[in-house]
Amino acid sequence: MGKITKYTLGRGEVHFAQFLPDTQTPGGFRYLGNTPELSFNVESDALEHYNSDRFINEMDASMTLKTTRSGQIVTDEILGENLALFLFGNSDTTTVAGGAVVDEVISAVSLDRGYTLGVSDSDPIGVLKVAYPGTGGTLFSVKNSAGSTTYVAGDDYVWNETSGLLTPLSGGAITEGQDIKVGYTELAYNYERIVSAGEPISGALKFIAYNPAGPSRNWLLPWVVVSPNGDLNMKGDDWQKLPFKFQILRKGSLEAIYVNGTPFTP
Repeated sequence: MGKITKYTLGRGEVHFAQFLPDTQTPGGFRYLGNTPELSFNVESDALEHYNSDRFINEMDASMTLKTTRSGQIVTDEILGENLALFLFGNSDTTTVAGGAVVDEVISAVSLDRGYTLGVSDSDPIGVLKVAYPGTGGTLFSVKNSAGSTTYVAGDDYVWNETSGLLTPLSGGAITEGQDIKVGYTELAYNYERIVSAGEPISGALKFIAYNPAGPSRNWLLPWVVVSPNGDLNMKGDDWQKLPFKFQILRKGSLEAIYVNGTPFTP
């Protein structure tokens, strides 16, 4: 009879269900996207006893004092929700109604430096989309503080629609350290916003196996605490990756880890 082997080549999907605010109740499971790496680690510390009455010391008792379970995930799906998880934060869609802005003051400008429009403590990102160059009532304009001089785009300043930066130019009519006034119309738009926070994110983790070789078993971790685990390279010649680590905890009377095989008919 041939030998039965269980050699396994691991593949599968990682799903995460963040706990609802101020609870340990998981929301719906969210697929994290492609995860080139997933690993679990289990370590234990034991108190050992040795009989030392005769000859060599012989261990005659051992008691486990501590068990620590953890894991690591790497995903190369740079989804907004994954990035928020990496930053201990949250991701949402922000809606901007838009509207006309008259004489927004930028004080003491430095030439050849970029300025963001519409910045405030409540909105540090500022304005992302304006009517440019605009026409009639939506005309984009840059003037001196008295409003008596209108500066010329390309000669005195440039507006970069991609970066959202207004840059006064050296060699133009705007002088170093002067105040300017900007008039513009912010358009209506939506954008994704991710804001960092300071606390690791807790939830439930599910691994659904799709092994090309070997038995497939699904893993459920009712309570994990997820933290970032390394660098996010913003530039380079390789795909970006988000590395995470997580602690596996016991939730109430539940066990820390549940593993189930594929259902079968006996």
